[in-house]
This record gives sequence, C-alpha cells and structure tokens, in this order.
Amino acid sequence: MILVLSGTEEGKEIVRRLHDEGINLLTTVATEYGKKMFGQLGLEAVCLQGRLDTNGFSRLIKERGVATVVDATHPYAIEVSQNAMDACKKTNVRYLRFERQEMAIPTHPLIHKVKTMADAVDKSRTLGKRIFLTTGISSVARFVVLKEEKELYVRILPVPEHIALCLDMGIPPTNIIAMHGPFSEDLNRAMFRQYQINTIVTKDSGEVGGVLEKINAARNEGIDTIIIERPRLEFPQKFSSIDEVVMVVKKAATT
Repeated sequence: MILVLSGTEEGKEIVRRLHDEGINLLTTVATEYGKKMFGQLGLEAVCLQGRLDTNGFSRLIKERGVATVVDATHPYAIEVSQNAMDACKKTNVRYLRFERQEMAIPTHPLIHKVKTMADAVDKSRTLGKRIFLTTGISSVARFVVLKEEKELYVRILPVPEHIALCLDMGIPPTNIIAMHGPFSEDLNRAMFRQYQINTIVTKDSGEVGGVLEKINAARNEGIDTIIIERPRLEFPQKFSSIDEVVMVVKKAATT
C-alpha cells in the first residue's frame, strides 16, 4: 500500500498516475474541498479527509499496511511533513518527499523577501494601506491585527467554511475574493486595479502556484510585493519531478 499525502495539484496528479498504473494506494487531504477534487476524478474511494498528527499517521500506516509514504503536501505545510516523517521513522516505512521547485525571484525595489509570516505582518505595517493577501486561509488570522490601520483584501479558495472564517474575523464580504487559481498576470493586474491595491503578500509557491504572475503583475502596477520565503526541513529523499516519484514508487511496488 502506498500512502500519498496530497492537497496540491501535483499530489492529485501523482495519485491519478499511480492509480492508472494499478498500484494499491490511499491518499489523504485536509479539507472537504480537497476530497471533492478527487471525487471529480472518480477517485473518492481512495481518499480520506482529515488532519493527522504523528500518532494519527502512525495508526493509519499500521492499519492499512502502508509500505511507502509520498508527501506531496504544500511547501509551507511543514507541520504535516514533520508529523509524517516522524511517523515513518516510528513505523520504519519509507518516506519520499515531492516538492515543487522554487522560483528565481527577481531583485527589485518593490519586492521584499521575509522569512516568516510574522515578518510579513511587520513589513506590511510600513507599506501601502490596501493589502491584498494571497497566502491562504490559515494566515488571515495573523493579519487581522492590521484591520484598524490597513484595509485587507483576501483571496482564498471558494470554500464556504473559509469564507465564514473570514467573515468571523471581521473581513467585509466586499473584501473577500473566493476563487480557485492559479491566475494569469492580466487577471492579477485587473484585480489589483479593481481594489486599488498598494501591497500584496504572497508565498514562494512555485510555478504551479502562479507566483511569478503575481509578482510581475504587481511590479507592472507599481505595487509592493512581500514574499514569504519557504520554511526549511531536512528530508531523507526529495524529488521535484512527478515522473521520478512515479518511477520510484512503481519500482518499490514491484520488488
């Protein structure tokens, strides 16, 4: 049994390809929205929804007889990755990490790289009044401290629970953009103009995450961009090619 920790477009593709190869597998996603994505592929039967800690992963590995874990979670979901690595070490199963390649971020006076979310909040205080967040629902709570001094616009997935969370945190409905990306440079520019944005906050989410389209759109509109750099973890085996991951898993499944 192969366990794929998904939640990214690449994770979905890895599951689809392994399933097409006839490999016995299971995948996990954190949200109902993620599970629906697999339902659309006809793969809902192999998908489990829920957040697991180290003990939860360990139980799942033992109960399902998992021999290899493929971690294809988001580059910023480091808690999940660490829990999975710890569970694999505890249960003595193989752990493989798939992580999309980082982008070469251009150097420019309008581009500000920071290490952490807290640094991004602090930097936001020093820049424009109208801030456009593209960092996901989990980070919105960190920025609501700026509500009284800044105007926050939040672009999130079109998930009812996420929209409700934003409303509960005091983000006005007019400031919530619930859409599924990635977005083209032209569409980003149109949004920035529509909401008269001065500052955007993003993560280095790679080519699939449309980070360059956001950066270029902001730069061409004369908007400051705060980029939160990727957190660092040491992985026993890491790949940035879906082909490589599928090949390694297929080989392990047939030996």
